[in-house]
Amino acid sequence: MESKLEETLTCSVCQEIFEDPRQLPCGHSMCLGCLENLRDHCTDVPFRCPNCRKYFGPYIGISKSFTLTTIVEDYQEIRRRKGAADRRVCCDCCPDQQNPAVKTCLKCEVSLCGEHVKDHLERPAFADHPLAKPLREISKRKCPVHKEEVARHYCENSRRYVCHLCVQDSNQQNLTKGVSALLKSKLSEHLTHVDERLEMMKHQVRESNQSIKTLQEDMRRERETAKEKAYPPESPANSITVLLLVLWLMVLVYAYDYAVENQALKEAQQHQQNHINHMYSTITEKLVDRPVNSHFPPVTKDKEVLMLDLDTANDYVKISDDLRTAQKVRTRIRYPSRPNRFEEAPQVLSSHCFGTGAHTWEVEVEGYWDVAVSFRGIKHERNSRSAFGNNPHSWSLTHNGSGKLVAYHDGKKTVVPARLQSNRIAVMVDFEKGNITFASVGSTATRLHEFKAKLTQPVCLGLGLYRVDPPSIASIVNAW
Repeated sequence: MESKLEETLTCSVCQEIFEDPRQLPCGHSMCLGCLENLRDHCTDVPFRCPNCRKYFGPYIGISKSFTLTTIVEDYQEIRRRKGAADRRVCCDCCPDQQNPAVKTCLKCEVSLCGEHVKDHLERPAFADHPLAKPLREISKRKCPVHKEEVARHYCENSRRYVCHLCVQDSNQQNLTKGVSALLKSKLSEHLTHVDERLEMMKHQVRESNQSIKTLQEDMRRERETAKEKAYPPESPANSITVLLLVLWLMVLVYAYDYAVENQALKEAQQHQQNHINHMYSTITEKLVDRPVNSHFPPVTKDKEVLMLDLDTANDYVKISDDLRTAQKVRTRIRYPSRPNRFEEAPQVLSSHCFGTGAHTWEVEVEGYWDVAVSFRGIKHERNSRSAFGNNPHSWSLTHNGSGKLVAYHDGKKTVVPARLQSNRIAVMVDFEKGNITFASVGSTATRLHEFKAKLTQPVCLGLGLYRVDPPSIASIVNAW
């Protein structure tokens, strides 16, 4: 229906929608500009209707088609409104999806209205989520290689858009190729030097063999000369025997020296080859940034030793070798997949949980951080409100890096007016009383905030880190 209406409202001369239409005596219409152009080009021949070819004489009676003009204006207004509606991006979180979006989260891949974008602007768990202007069909901008990433960079070699991980992979491959070429060049030079040494030793052996043959020939001639002169047999025989012994001794010495030097060269070549292979493997591992193998900390009966569980650490949280310090990093580590690993929030839990008694944990922190108490069963999946304090399974104290403290539980925040005395925080949990207390540790301990909670499950210490610059770092100092 719409295509037929558009065809009816199309000028037969310019093939565009009528602009200021005029009606000819035959009933056909055309744009005023098209009519004037036809009239200017028909000075030598009679003017005829371009549709029916009817001749109107030297004088043409035309009139403005007001009805057709109104229809054209209404049609163009409808098209303009429809185009604006098609370009509008709606909020993906609203039930009716009718509210216009103000931002699009490139990490969550959802468009958000002014109400639903507040969590991304206020909650520290979404601090590393990039927000952009509202985008339509963001799923078509997904990287075909890394399914979870959005293509933001244009590659001139492949002439397509790629994600930042593809850019890193390309740079690492180029560096690896350069290092490989350099190592091959060094190895080739070393092998060439070894070949030259071997050729020199072979030349020395050939000269020694030639000397032995010359001596043997001289001995043979001397023996023949002695026979001709009828020397007593004892004297030449003794002389020949001595010469032969000397010659064989020389041969043995040359052969032994050749064997020893050849063995030394082989050992040196093998050692150099092993050294180059080790260098190549080390450099390749550094370039590829191989993920750290996950392992559980050793089980200990001393409950005062508290360490971090590497299998819960988010891919943007680096854990120290002693499993007591966590730091937010910019480059994704890509730990092995584990069911308890935090997929979205940059957090980590302690390896040991406690279900009875009273416990105190002392943590040294800096930057933008969360120190929390959490059930082991807290959700870990993406889009599951897994950030500490954003669910009923955790209680957290958040520091925004500029001195402001906020306590969170089940999405509700409480501003803490107290100030930090130092960079040490004490977390005290009392199962019998149901108390969770956060305190600042300086010359004295100052209580910052206390939660009243039903502790129905064992609880763990939780650390959340949200900034790279300035660095966000948290270390377990004491536990008792």
